[in-house]
Amino acid sequence: MKQKKLLFSAAVFLICGSCTTGMLSPTDYVDPFIGTGFHGHTYPGATMPFGAVQLSPDTRAGNWDACAGYHYDDTSLKGFSHTHLSGTGCIDLGDILLRPTTTNPEPDAEGNICHPATFSHRDEEATPGYYSVILKDEKIKAELTATTHVGMHRYTFPSDKPAFVIIDLEHLLDNERIYEASIEQTAADEIAGMRRTGGWTDNQYVYFAARFSKPVQNIRFLKDKKEIRVEDKLEGERLQAVLTFDNTDKMPLVVKVGLSQVSVENARENLEHEVKDFDFDAVCAAARSEWGRVLSSITVEGGRTGDLKNFYTAMYHVMVVPNTVSDVNGRYRRHNMQIGQLPKGKVRYSTFSLWDTFRAWNPLMTLIDTTLVNGMIHSFLDIYDASGELPIWPLASGETGTMIGYHSASVIADAYLKGIRGFDAEKALEAMMVSSEKNKKGADYYIKYGFIPSNIKRESVSCLL
Repeated sequence: MKQKKLLFSAAVFLICGSCTTGMLSPTDYVDPFIGTGFHGHTYPGATMPFGAVQLSPDTRAGNWDACAGYHYDDTSLKGFSHTHLSGTGCIDLGDILLRPTTTNPEPDAEGNICHPATFSHRDEEATPGYYSVILKDEKIKAELTATTHVGMHRYTFPSDKPAFVIIDLEHLLDNERIYEASIEQTAADEIAGMRRTGGWTDNQYVYFAARFSKPVQNIRFLKDKKEIRVEDKLEGERLQAVLTFDNTDKMPLVVKVGLSQVSVENARENLEHEVKDFDFDAVCAAARSEWGRVLSSITVEGGRTGDLKNFYTAMYHVMVVPNTVSDVNGRYRRHNMQIGQLPKGKVRYSTFSLWDTFRAWNPLMTLIDTTLVNGMIHSFLDIYDASGELPIWPLASGETGTMIGYHSASVIADAYLKGIRGFDAEKALEAMMVSSEKNKKGADYYIKYGFIPSNIKRESVSCLL
């Protein structure tokens, strides 16, 4: 059971002066732009608590401050992709980029098709579960919202201009390998496909099914920057598609994109289960409501508006990860690349930044969300079954191996000692013991000397602890 309320008094914050009336919802205090500047590495786009989709604008790629795809110093964006990291020091994801445009796109001399769109922060808005921006030169208003497995776009084009949408599977936030990628039209109003990449972790599978509120009038596929006729048999992958839509009705174009790590069929099932129609505002309202519910797990009394803004924005950021990797039918991709099946109502998680979180974030979750803690430990043990080791820093369906130590053990022990027992404790102890003896963490030196020599292994004290 989740513990419903923790009461933090004004004294905890050492705050004095004028206080708020307390009439606003916690979501009203959240500013998703906090952390998007300097080296914060956060994104402003739409996501749900621990969601599989993080739909957000990408403004840069290929440097350290592109970890989340967006940086507040930038004034142009490449489009809107569906997966992002938050607060990390490594780059990955940025899958399935969509770019609305009023110009029928053609590759330039360098082969680029998604030309950057200029924007101003004056024309941006972000709240939990919602993001919007105006693409200044083309006067397109783009709005984003999300469910757990679905990203939803609403594009309002100028009434006197044509409407195109680029789907770009070649877009990357870092210098990753694209092993395979494909796009196909599966219905008059649906485009589906997949991509498998290798970056921070290898063999990242992303499948998608995108449905449009209007039929696709025309579609052009591009591979290696060259146009391919639809009727041609392809020798390789389709990496990009340009879709044309009717804009004479002056109605916004709504796009809903379901994701899965298992299959296109699962992506479509996620889509149909979570978003029944094209009511963008209803999905947005549901996202806001859910964020209000989870943020209310801690109630703050007193404090000035700025203090509440800092607190609830921090609360928001601690609830965007880890990420759901199982589908609505319970299927998920395991670390050995096999497809697993969960019992009904269970969720599998990944994106565990354990070296960063075991000291403070994980203990916080034992206080406000014991259901999540049990779900995470079940996920740890599944990774142990599939790989022979507890996770270090897992992403998607793989292990990055980033940082040192085996901090899953701290998380499991902390939960157990606090009475959280919704997992197989004997199996957990076995997994902790096996993982502790992996030599790459310094176990061989500890067994031999009783300590880990700092002149032999970097970060020896932290490894030992």
